[in-house]
Amino acid sequence: MSLSQEQRARTLARFEAHRQAWEQNPALRALYADWYGRIAAALPPAARGPRVELGSGPGFARRFIPDLQLTDIVRAPWHDRELSAEALPFADGSLGALVLFDVLHHLTDPRRFFAEAARVLAPGGRIVLCEPHVSALSYPVYKLFHDEPLDLSVDPLAPAATRGEGRDPFDSNQAIPWLLFGRQAQRFADEFPQLRLARLDWLSGPSYPASGGFSRRPLLPSRIWSLLHRAERRLPVGLFRWIGFRLLAVVERV
Repeated sequence: MSLSQEQRARTLARFEAHRQAWEQNPALRALYADWYGRIAAALPPAARGPRVELGSGPGFARRFIPDLQLTDIVRAPWHDRELSAEALPFADGSLGALVLFDVLHHLTDPRRFFAEAARVLAPGGRIVLCEPHVSALSYPVYKLFHDEPLDLSVDPLAPAATRGEGRDPFDSNQAIPWLLFGRQAQRFADEFPQLRLARLDWLSGPSYPASGGFSRRPLLPSRIWSLLHRAERRLPVGLFRWIGFRLLAVVERV
């Protein structure tokens, strides 16, 4: 993706804004610590090959997985390199893992990304993704109150030309991960036989929107939010399929 100077400047400004919001919001930091902890636990051993995060944005991963290489389509000072997830500059079978945190639903061409991932990952390497989950509870919240669109009618593996080129890097569709790993999981398996969905977890109930995210103040006082967050940890894991706002997908190179 070729970006204008204006788009690059706007992207860097958004990274900085997210870093500031994260520092000022303890609820958001608690959620990210939980999510990145789960990502770290799902990664293959470092001996399998380098582990690279795509779309690192504000760079929070460095605090939780120090050896992770941070990259983005626009390089900030805390990134190791600049690259596109749809044209990975790595040799065949050379990587141990790819991490995408809120990146898949922003990609212009998910099909091209997964083809590239299958190429650069070593056998047993993994793609670990943390993305929006469309549940009975999250759907109306994402649809009505989130600043990113949610369109369940799209083809998540359509060629990029059918969805338009020259997009802003923050254009998105929150439905893409759920479509690929939920409604169209069999199609994903058929399209990418080198990749196996090894695990799919649903996470984070109402504590996630109550945190306020990056664009709002927390909706609850800190003490009450913490009680809600702890209470969610006691709920049956399967319940989050219906009330969860996030998913963790682990895709393994066979």
